[in-house]
This record gives sequence, C-alpha cells and structure tokens, in this order.
Amino acid sequence: MADACEHPESKARLEWAERWLSPSRLSSYLDLCGGNVDRALELHEWNLMLGRALMGDIAHFELALRNAYDRALTERFEGNKHWLFDASSPVTRPIMRKSKAKKLRDVNMVNRRAIDDARGRAHDPANPNQVIAGLMLGFWAHMTDRSRERDLWIPYLHAAWPAGTDRAKLNLQLDAINKLRNRVAHSERLFNPGSDGCSPARVDAEMLALFRTLSPQAYECLYGNKSKTTVERFLDDRPSPIDVKL
Repeated sequence: MADACEHPESKARLEWAERWLSPSRLSSYLDLCGGNVDRALELHEWNLMLGRALMGDIAHFELALRNAYDRALTERFEGNKHWLFDASSPVTRPIMRKSKAKKLRDVNMVNRRAIDDARGRAHDPANPNQVIAGLMLGFWAHMTDRSRERDLWIPYLHAAWPAGTDRAKLNLQLDAINKLRNRVAHSERLFNPGSDGCSPARVDAEMLALFRTLSPQAYECLYGNKSKTTVERFLDDRPSPIDVKL
C-alpha cells in the first residue's frame, strides 16, 4: 500500500476512498490489487455491477416463489381467514421444536414477527396482497426448513413443485439464494466465495432453473433460449479486472 501512496494524487484518492467505503472494506480490495487504489476501485465497481445483474434474476425468482407459495396455501388451507392472518395457519400457529441445545422453541415466532412488520408497513394491513408484497425473501426461503416439513411442506408447499422434489435439497438452494441476495443488498464482496455456498455462478444457475420450474412461461418470456446464465453473460461482457472465482 505504501507504493500506492507515494504520489499526492494517489494519497488523496486513498483518503476519499476510505471515507466512502470505510478502511476495512477498501482494504480487502486493496489486498487483492497489490495496494493499487485505482484497480481496487475498479474491482469494487465491477462487484457492484455483478450484484445489479444478479438482483434482476433474484427479483424474478422471488416473485415466482412467493406467488407459488401463496397459491399453494390459499388453495389448501381451510381456515376462516387468509393463511397470513389465521391463528390456526401452519405459517403462524406455534410449532414447537427442540433446538440444538435441546430446548423447545417456537419456529413460527419469526414468521409472526415478519408478518406483523409487513402489516405495519402496508398501506392497508388487512390486505393480504399488500402484506405478501412486504415480506422478505428469507420469509419464503425458510418455509422449507426441516422443522416445518410435517406442518407446511407435506400438506401444502410440495404442491408448488414437481412431484418428487427433494425438500432438503430445495431448502439448501433457497437458503443459498437468500444469502446471495443479502450479500448483494449489502454491497458485500461476491467473488472468491468461502465455504458458505454463495458462489454467484452456481447459485444463479440453480435459481434460474428453479424459476423455470415455477413459471416456465415467464422464464421463456424473459430469458428465451439463452444458453448462458446471467452471470456467464455478465462475465463475457465485463470480465473481472483481476483473476477471481465465481
């Protein structure tokens, strides 16, 4: 980093870049770019552009997922109110499971809080469509957790997917999509993924395949017969300024 600071212009650029991104965030890019501020900023911008490309796919998929789950629940739940608001709904009623520490916990408590928050933000909190639109991707992704298999997956959500869909495998894929979405939303580094399963190239390919399963007509309308994923096309159009893994 000392070489990058020898010239006054480089030193000034480093100072405003640290104020903008924070020293800790910028340092992770500087380390990969040999202390070169210009290359570090170029890599940071490239990472943001990759995130923007991914957010399009994530938005398409999230819409398909939440509407498929809403249909599956609406068509099968026999409560007196909409499944979001009925106390007997498998999404809101207490479901007690043992934690890793062998303590009982209500796995639906987080759902009730998410629904309450979404209702608080909605213009009409009694309108399920408005509440559904305000629920985050994580709300839908966690519906396939093992703790909800008996109460939610088997009676309801399996119907949104082809017969024989492996819930556990699907849950891992949805969890990875949600993690990637959160990394993009918080402008975190997307390349050189660690062991958390957030490889953007792999997750994007799996996400597009799931989107095609949920909504084949929408997939064909948006992606047609493209042979490459969004990440692959992004790399063709805008190669990384340094050698990174996706």
